Amino acid sequence: MTTREPGGDSSDRFESVYRRHYARMLRYFHQVFRVSESDAKELTQDAFIRFYKKMDAYDGQAEWALLEEIARNVGLNRVRSVTTIKRGSIRPESLDDGDSVKDAMDRTQKHPIDTMIKNEQLQRMYEAISELPDGQRQCIQLWLEDLSGEEIALALRISAVAVKSRIRDAKRALRERLGDEGALPED
Repeated sequence: MTTREPGGDSSDRFESVYRRHYARMLRYFHQVFRVSESDAKELTQDAFIRFYKKMDAYDGQAEWALLEEIARNVGLNRVRSVTTIKRGSIRPESLDDGDSVKDAMDRTQKHPIDTMIKNEQLQRMYEAISELPDGQRQCIQLWLEDLSGEEIALALRISAVAVKSRIRDAKRALRERLGDEGALPED
């Protein structure tokens, strides 16, 4: 599929791309994101849905490169959502029989002023992170989401040494900008 056929049916084109790359994308999710078979299938489906939505703008060149970029974004979004859930204050075990989610939230909530201060600090940190160079920003975001250096290297397709260097440089820049308020762990 190197060129778009005039009048060619987009569903036929999509099916052709899907058949050629489904197994490869499934392996990609297994290898890079270390997910289960069912999660890999779900992520693969999500990635192909995104590809289908963008297919009209696709010119037929560098097929796998585009699919891999979409897959990487889908996988990173999954990592972010799982990390957000892990960091949430309400966990299934905190819901006793008969408890409502509101009751569980009331038990786990901090004082509003503490929450406000923490939110302001987080906002400043996110702003500082957004101003980092792209490579440092990507690495520190994934590191903050509890990915290992090796996982970050696989996801971003760079060496583990480069990941370590970028994280170190990002931490240094954030500490300079935020001072003690940044509160990033040493390692």
